[in-house]
Amino acid sequence: MGQIIMLLPLGVPILGTLLITNKKIIKDEYVTKFVAGVLIVNFLLVLNALFGNQMLQIHVLKVNDFLDIYFKIDQMTRVFSLLASVLWILTAFYAFEYMKHEQRTRQFYTFFTMTLAVILGVAYSGNLFTLYAYYELLTLCTLPLVIHTGTEEALASGKKYMIYSFAGASLVILGMMILYSITGTMTFTPRGIFNDIEGYDQNLIRFSYIAMFLGFGVKAALVPFHSWLPNAMVAPTPVSALLHAVAVVKSGVFSLIRITYFIFGASMIKAVDVTKYLIPFVVITVVMGSLLALHQDHLKKRLAYSTISQLGYILLGILMLNPNGLIGAILHMINHAVIKITLFFAVGSISHMTHKKYIHQISGLGKKMPITFICFTIAAVSLVGIPPTNGFVSKWFLGVGALNANNLFYIFILLLSAFFTAGYLFPVSVTAFFVNEKPNLEVQEEATLSDSLEPSPFMLFPIVILTVIIIGLGIFPNAVINFLGGVVADAF
Repeated sequence: MGQIIMLLPLGVPILGTLLITNKKIIKDEYVTKFVAGVLIVNFLLVLNALFGNQMLQIHVLKVNDFLDIYFKIDQMTRVFSLLASVLWILTAFYAFEYMKHEQRTRQFYTFFTMTLAVILGVAYSGNLFTLYAYYELLTLCTLPLVIHTGTEEALASGKKYMIYSFAGASLVILGMMILYSITGTMTFTPRGIFNDIEGYDQNLIRFSYIAMFLGFGVKAALVPFHSWLPNAMVAPTPVSALLHAVAVVKSGVFSLIRITYFIFGASMIKAVDVTKYLIPFVVITVVMGSLLALHQDHLKKRLAYSTISQLGYILLGILMLNPNGLIGAILHMINHAVIKITLFFAVGSISHMTHKKYIHQISGLGKKMPITFICFTIAAVSLVGIPPTNGFVSKWFLGVGALNANNLFYIFILLLSAFFTAGYLFPVSVTAFFVNEKPNLEVQEEATLSDSLEPSPFMLFPIVILTVIIIGLGIFPNAVINFLGGVVADAF
């Protein structure tokens, strides 16, 4: 029974997916209600499996020590599973209104629900092979969401996304084979699988880690493997929000935390002195993402390049190889997810209600969408790292981690990027609230404007809830920080 309870969160979304595809069982008018029910029930199952179940590991299918589907619950599993489950529910309610006028909504909800099962599979993975299998499935499940609109631009973006993802996965499998040839095991183990640092070929270990870091770094939008991400903005806003908050980029980050601290271990990575090869990629990611965001007039693309920069923060925290750096990295994984999904929901609401997609078009719109733009502004303040928001907390720990690493250059990069972040986000709010609406609007566009353009409660409620979470996690961060203490204990 314990095994069944543990695996239910992985199976219920798959069952839900199969039922959604059958029009005779789930009629069109009940699809959204069914999806909501599946996600809420699955969230409760996740809570029960993570906190109320003693069955913490299970081998589902083991052919040999390499081909082993193995699930295990630890503190990192809990962090990622809860993050995904909560944000999936909020995204679903947002999508129920947003997708009303879109085509192929049943197909959208099919892959939307299936992707949750895959994400939870990533979180539950107890070894590198299982993680890799779900990592590959993630590409296949999210591809139909990226190309959902079916336009030529969407198909081209989907092709690029697929090529980049499979190229990264090839690097991962190369690193895995080298690792397995050295150690004979790929099970996630606290402080890594290497007990004797001196007893291994350090060049092979170094090459294996670099290959996997770059491979998983593709989904984490590591420069120069980042360009698929802005192109994926052709997808509907709920998809864009999930891509940037949980589904793809955070799976890449989660995987990098897994291999760094639960496969190789901080001690081994320090011993082989591998970070000096990877830090330049990360620093360029942080700075380049910010600079590219500054030059984007398209709202969603500005947020896309912002994501690239913020992911660089997380990767930097991972490579600091100290407890505060790791706490900062995981906190920013959580906080950035909440912040960025809020920003995307706000931008999606603007586009949905006014068909405006560019910054120069939103002059004075803050007076007609005050709640939306206030939430956007709070999220922007948090992303810059200003208290009392959650973004400040995670960046504080990243800064302390940089000091623990005796590297003032990291501090400089973090401060420089924060300055750029303010430069590309604050003008959006200033334009909306303080720049008067241009008088020479087209008649048709003028006719669509009313005193209030706030979206329906289905779209507005998730935005407000997420904004409250942003402030709440900033004022009361200790619960999350204490929860992450278990991860740090396993990692060090």
